[in-house]
Amino acid sequence: MLDRTEIRAATVARLKGATTAGDRVYATRLMPQIGETYPTILVYTYDEDMTRHGGTPPQFTHDLTMVIDVRMKASEDGDAEDALDALCETILDRLLCSADWVGQFEAISSVKTRIITNDEGRHPLVVALIGISGKFHTLWQPVVPDAFEATRVGVDCIDPADPNLAAAGPDGRLEAEGAFPIPT
Repeated sequence: MLDRTEIRAATVARLKGATTAGDRVYATRLMPQIGETYPTILVYTYDEDMTRHGGTPPQFTHDLTMVIDVRMKASEDGDAEDALDALCETILDRLLCSADWVGQFEAISSVKTRIITNDEGRHPLVVALIGISGKFHTLWQPVVPDAFEATRVGVDCIDPADPNLAAAGPDGRLEAEGAFPIPT
């Protein structure tokens, strides 16, 4: 599984049931067809740049930007924007205060939040797009076919108590031996 997939899944798991969005947290950039229940949180990868970091095997430094798209019904009294700000604060606290979540990255490079409105649907929405950028490294190990199918072992024991030997030590006779196939 790609690291970005694991990071997205960990983000959804960390937010699901922990904010006012409840279980309406999805790993997709498209709004699920579940009706218009808000607030809703969508988590997706916006951008990933892989830069070669080393020689062989291939090593890369990843710059990943993940977006947390927070959608809430708009209201004329301004309460929706305040509620959106509170939800964004909860999301950032939930992620950035978690050692497990932050530990997926070598460094969090930036956090950028953009607030926009969307009045194209049945209900006008206020939307916060929280972009979190982080760095991590990967190593792509080559896959080498394994042709090792069996081994044979022979043991020539030292028997210093044998009076027929001129000198103590191996005599060239195998006292124990066996073949061991490797199950495939």
